[in-house]
Amino acid sequence: MSIDENKYDAIVVLGGSYIDENTLPEWVEKRLDAAILRDPYCKHFLLLSRGSPHKKAILNEKGQLISECKIMAKYMIERKIDPKKILLENWSLDTIGNAYAALTMHCVPRNLRNLLIITSDFHMPRSKSIFEKVFSLFPINIFDLEFLETDSTLCVSKKEKKSLENWEITKNTLSNLCDLHEFIFEKHNAYMSIPYQEETYDKEDMKMYCI
Repeated sequence: MSIDENKYDAIVVLGGSYIDENTLPEWVEKRLDAAILRDPYCKHFLLLSRGSPHKKAILNEKGQLISECKIMAKYMIERKIDPKKILLENWSLDTIGNAYAALTMHCVPRNLRNLLIITSDFHMPRSKSIFEKVFSLFPINIFDLEFLETDSTLCVSKKEKKSLENWEITKNTLSNLCDLHEFIFEKHNAYMSIPYQEETYDKEDMKMYCI
C-alpha cells in the first residue's frame, strides 16, 4: 500500500506546558511522538502556544522569551523531523487562542485545509469543541478536522471541567470571526489590555501546567 503523503496539510499539536527550556512533560512528549509517527502523511507540523499566563515564562541568556512551541520544535528536530516542515505559532496563551491563531496565522494564509489535531485525553473534549467552533466561523466551509487524543497520567481537573462549561456557554454567542475577535481581545482574561487577573486553583488544577 502506498503512503499518502498528502493526507494532511498539517498535523496540529497543542502545547501542554514545559518543565524547563529543554524538558517537556510526558503528556506533551506523547503528543509529539504521535505526530512524529505520522511524518510520512503530512506536509507540515503546526506547533501551538507561546506559553500560559499561569506559568512563569522562560528567558534565554539575552532575556528573550523562549516560546513553548520552540521547545516542542526542538524535541521534534532532535528526532530527525525536517525543520522546514515545522511551523510555529508563538502568540497564543490558551486553547481558544491556539485555535484562533492556527486559523488566522497559518491555515488561511497557507491554505491548510486537511488537519489532524493532537492533544491529550484530559484536554481533548474542550479542544475539540473549541477547534470545531472556531474553524466553523470561517465564512467558507473548507476545513476537514480530524482529532487524535493521546494517553496521559492526568485526570480531568476541576479547572478543565469548568473551562469546558464556560466555553460551551461562550461559543453560543459567537456567530462570526468578528464576534470571536471581540471576545478574545475585549473579554478574555489572557488577552485584554488590563493586567491579567490570576485566579486561585488547587494543586490538581495546576499539574497540567507543571506547577
